[in-house]
Formats: sequence, C-alpha cells, structure tokens
Amino acid sequence: MPHNRWMPVDRPVIVSRVVAAITAMIMAMLAVAALGEWVLIPSSWIREIDARGVTWGIDTLAGHQSWHDAAVLWAVLSGPWFVYPCVAILGGVLAVRRRITARAAIVTLLIGLLGWGLGAWCKLLVERPRPIDAVVEVGGWSYPSGHATNISIGAVLVISLVQVVQRAWVRWSATVLAVMGAALTAADRILLGVHNISDVTMGLVLGTVVTLLGLALLPAVPTTERPVP
Repeated sequence: MPHNRWMPVDRPVIVSRVVAAITAMIMAMLAVAALGEWVLIPSSWIREIDARGVTWGIDTLAGHQSWHDAAVLWAVLSGPWFVYPCVAILGGVLAVRRRITARAAIVTLLIGLLGWGLGAWCKLLVERPRPIDAVVEVGGWSYPSGHATNISIGAVLVISLVQVVQRAWVRWSATVLAVMGAALTAADRILLGVHNISDVTMGLVLGTVVTLLGLALLPAVPTTERPVP
C-alpha cells in the first residue's frame, strides 16, 4: 500500500532534544537582550527613528476615533491570550483529524509558551521604559514588544502546522493571513505609541528566531514524505 506523503511521522521527544531546544532558544533571547541593551537603545540615530515612529503613530490616530477604537481592539485580539488558544485549537483539530499526533500538537503549543516566557524574561533583562506619549496606558517594559514577539511566534507555529494540510489553497491562505496578522500587529503597536520601532522589530525577530529554533531542534510538526512505490 503506497504511503501517503502527508501522513505524520511521529518523532519521539527525548531529553537531549529538549535540552538543546531550550538552550538554543534562551541563547537567542539573550542575544536579542544584549543587542538592545548595548547597541540599539544607546544608539542616537536609533532613538531618533524611534521618536519619529511614536510621533507618526500618535499623529496618525489623532482626530480619528474609529481608527483609535480599531487599533485598541486589535491590540486585544493580537495578544497572547488570543494567539496561543488559536494555536492550541488548530493543533487539536489537526490531531483529531489524524494529520499530526497529539504529542506533536502539545509540543507545538509548548514551544510557543516557552517563547512567550522568554519574551517576558527579555523585557525584565533590558528594562526599557515605554514611550511617554502613548495613546493608551500600558504597563510593563517596552523592549522587545510582547505583542510582536507573541504574534510572530503564533504565525510561525500556524504556518508550520498547516503544512500537513493537503489543500494548497488552505496552506497558502493560512500563511498569508499569519504574515498579515504579524505585520498588522507590529503597525498597531507603533500607531498606539506604546512601543518604539526598534521594540517591535526586535520582538518580531525574537519570536521568529526562538520558534524556528524550537521547531528545528525539537521537531513538533512532521515533515512530509515522498510516496513509496
């Protein structure tokens, strides 16, 4: 019987893979923290770009209440409290449909949650204050953007999960929507003035890198196989 090239291949979770994945993800987070602390934040021209970005965002929303309300709504919908349940639901559906194993769905979600925690840890290491002219009041530190970090983590996980779906239009649609969601979230944080451009940029970088490292070292979504004659 020919083997279905979309049939998931179960990959055991072993201690060495877990340690390697966590170590690599932590090192990536520390690199982003060091880059922010010693290169980006002290740079006068980066600070100038950041200030212009905040000013642009505030001026753009000024006098447009509907835009302001939409930006605030998206800030809620793009938070981790929405991103990770979506990843969990998608993984659960694929597991129920036998596209991936339940273990793969769980590992995928755990990679995301670990990335979320590393993003929060990075903020505590750098302790960069938020812009003082923000449109809305938000607590916590500014670098890197937590929303940008988590939406990029979610985007990478969704894109990786849908690769087991047979229909090409579903894979491409999910990929486009994931990328658009990440881009919209990045713009939203700048428009609201709650983050600098460098905060958002490095949040996207951090989320993408730690997730790719986690998926590469601790494969959660099986790669497709060629049919066997």
